[in-house]
Amino acid sequence: MSRNVKYVQCAMRRDIAGGSVRTTSYIPQEFAKVGRVLRLKEDNVGWVDGWVVEFVGDEIVEGDQLPDSHKAIKNHRKSTGDSTPRLRA
Repeated sequence: MSRNVKYVQCAMRRDIAGGSVRTTSYIPQEFAKVGRVLRLKEDNVGWVDGWVVEFVGDEIVEGDQLPDSHKAIKNHRKSTGDSTPRLRA
């Protein structure tokens, strides 16, 4: 039987040259502590250190209930017409 992980939505920041970058993501509840420094996986880069948790949301979500952002974006594009091919002049 696998362990069912609980997730919390958190706002995080990472300092970069000349400023900072912010992101919001669901992370496992055990890591969702304000001030904690995390390593997050980025699509094209791999694991990136230095993400500081700045805000932890109130709602706890089971792992199988996490929102699918890719599906939401796809549905939004379909409903707004953004997914239709552009006509070339």
